[in-house]
Amino acid sequence: MIVFKNVNIVDVYTGEIINGNVAYEKDKIYFVDLNNEIDKIIENKKNVKIYDLKGKYLSPTFIDGHIHIESSHLIPSEFEKFALKSGVTKVVIDPHEIANISGKEGILFMLNDAKILDVYVMLPSCVPATNLETNGSKITEKDIEELINLNNVLGLGEVMNYVGVINEDEELLKKIEVAKKYKKLIDGHCPKLRGLDLNKYIFYGIMSDHECVDEEEALEKLRLGIKLMIREGTASKNIYLLNICKKIKDLRNIMLVSDDVCLKDLDGYMLNILRKATKYVSPIEAIQMVTINPSNYFGFDVGIKPGNEASFIIFDDLENFKVYDIVIKGKFLDDVLKELNENKDKKIPKNLMNTLRYSKKDKDDFLIEGIDYNEKSGLVRVIKPLKDSLITEELIFDSEEVKLLLKENVINKIFVIERHKNTGNIGRGLIYNFLNEGVIASSYSHDSHNVVAIGNNEKDLALAVNKLKEIGGGFVCAKNGEIEYLSLPIGGIMSDNGKYLFEKINTLYKKIENWSSFDNPFLSMSFFTLPVIPELKITDKGLVKNMKLVEIFIS
Repeated sequence: MIVFKNVNIVDVYTGEIINGNVAYEKDKIYFVDLNNEIDKIIENKKNVKIYDLKGKYLSPTFIDGHIHIESSHLIPSEFEKFALKSGVTKVVIDPHEIANISGKEGILFMLNDAKILDVYVMLPSCVPATNLETNGSKITEKDIEELINLNNVLGLGEVMNYVGVINEDEELLKKIEVAKKYKKLIDGHCPKLRGLDLNKYIFYGIMSDHECVDEEEALEKLRLGIKLMIREGTASKNIYLLNICKKIKDLRNIMLVSDDVCLKDLDGYMLNILRKATKYVSPIEAIQMVTINPSNYFGFDVGIKPGNEASFIIFDDLENFKVYDIVIKGKFLDDVLKELNENKDKKIPKNLMNTLRYSKKDKDDFLIEGIDYNEKSGLVRVIKPLKDSLITEELIFDSEEVKLLLKENVINKIFVIERHKNTGNIGRGLIYNFLNEGVIASSYSHDSHNVVAIGNNEKDLALAVNKLKEIGGGFVCAKNGEIEYLSLPIGGIMSDNGKYLFEKINTLYKKIENWSSFDNPFLSMSFFTLPVIPELKITDKGLVKNMKLVEIFIS
């Protein structure tokens, strides 16, 4: 038995800090002593080890209630090393990134690859996300029915096609009905949805949302019974929505999640989210948003009580969330990490490898009709990206102005190359004020993960895209014929070598340090291909404005 004596217990059930003692055996909490009865507890026990924590704070470990592990570019057995160090011992994932590439086999891999971290799955509801792009696989109603009762499968993942729900798309509603049939959860995804359309969306069983943009939208969703997930990830930062806590009396339906976290931001990521949250709520309220609040939604039993899992974070203080140590299922963090690092057993399914199937490209593939040849006059659509947001805007320029701004790298070309079925599709568009030099290309792009490339030098664009195919996917930057790259051979979006990835990503980002005003251009670029988010996006089939294909030139 191990006893933590003289600790300040973070009681997530009542929102209190209570001085006491906590004892555990193996991986279960044995006794929570709130009445100074520790001597009675241990008097007949052998092999008791007592740690006097001298008033340090003892908290349950954390739950990340909505994350795409693929965005870290690590497979789960590598991702968990970072998550556990951040105090996260349970994650609820929606593996629609890998499902868009390899279907059911990818989902099962993500579900079963981690060794210590508890990985729960919300089954991808929209694979493919829309008919506006080409992806590599399909998850059908029958697939949902087959997978939904597996261990650690909690329900149906974010229903991104909210337009389909509102318009009663038969295939999508069948998937929702499967989840309801088995009394499973249904996550939502409905940016800017308000009023009657929001009511229609909720009517069909949607229970949560992580896509709010402003406070009034967040309040409306909470008032209609939606579980609100406030995310603070790498590309999208919505922690400011916690301002609504000043206007409401009950915070139980608010969770803090990450959604997407790049490897560069992964170390201590949940602790960083909590530190930001305390600008709006108390430290205990912030902890409740990553413990008891998500546990009530997902059906976990979390908190420091007898019989629960012996997983704790020991804090020196709650103002800065300074970690003294972490216990995971009864083992101290250092021992857990040692165990994970010694485990070299990694089995990668064959269909997750060699997934880039397009033919070699040349510089002429990166010319845009009306701009580079068959030139014409008129008004042109240009994507305007917004920092710290997945939303983009549409700008309108005269074509002659576009040609001048292309020469100055104020406007860049953007391309999406279909990579699953070798259709030859290339979506061509323009983007404002993203890269001021060079070319970058990636095989990680939401949701279908076709290859996206941005830049104005056609030779470098061809070089980067061809290099991506050669290495099986990843990130490439190119300038004047010189390239730097990072390989992500598993599905073209992940690696099984965290050490390699961490070193390489730093080298790559140093190379492009002054190329963009965006802090993380590769991750930011991955969302320019996400047609279910307003306003102007691009896929392998062309420009998409508010879920409809449009031309570059406005007729």
